[in-house]
Amino acid sequence: MKLKKLFNLLKTANEGLFNSSYPIIWAMRVIPFIFFVSVSLGQWTNFKLDQLSDYSKESEALFRQAGFAATHHYPIEINKGNRIIYGWSIIKSSSSNGFLPTLHSQLKLTWNLYLKGRMAAYSSKEGAVQMYGWGLSFRPGKEDTPSNWIVNFNSGRLYSHDQVRVSALQVNVERKLNLNKFPIHLGFGMNILKANPYLQFEDNYMEKVEIQTNFINVGSSTTFFGMQLIPQIWLAPKYSMVSLTIVGEL
Repeated sequence: MKLKKLFNLLKTANEGLFNSSYPIIWAMRVIPFIFFVSVSLGQWTNFKLDQLSDYSKESEALFRQAGFAATHHYPIEINKGNRIIYGWSIIKSSSSNGFLPTLHSQLKLTWNLYLKGRMAAYSSKEGAVQMYGWGLSFRPGKEDTPSNWIVNFNSGRLYSHDQVRVSALQVNVERKLNLNKFPIHLGFGMNILKANPYLQFEDNYMEKVEIQTNFINVGSSTTFFGMQLIPQIWLAPKYSMVSLTIVGEL
């Protein structure tokens, strides 16, 4: 039912919402729509540690979801005539938690260096969640002969009121391949997070946790209503995550 709700929301955005000859007007139409969808989906997500049936097993997956969400990124190249990318992602992990919506942006500093930012903030009956992060993407090579490899560095934090504070650092390398003119992005990397639970058991607060996760990720992209639709999957020995990102350029 939740996915059906998402598809119904996207269906209501017709081509007139996304198509415009003036980028500023186009952005003014799209950004409120993305914000509305993010707020709607944000009600699905919570990081309530006291609701876990088995804290020792389920908390680690919940911490990983926070760490991967705070450092989430997507593979895309900004066209030569543009400098800014903005968009929205919905993230779902293998934990028992729900979906997590995130707003993204990228700024092209040079032809091979990108500055990235992300944020999420919402509240519900389960409590308030705030997340923010930044990152850099670097493409080696020369402007006329760029490399197919991209190095990504991302950092971020997530706060769940009276529950947990997570800070994370992620480094990964990706390579772009073309399969019958269909873009495929393959990568591998490492995510390191530190979780500080506020949960208390028998007058003792839970200890801080540090988790390192080595992973591989696969993604692709296609055009959707004049924007880029980017599905991705992350796979690790004790964790998996999928995301769907919609981005546009200015």
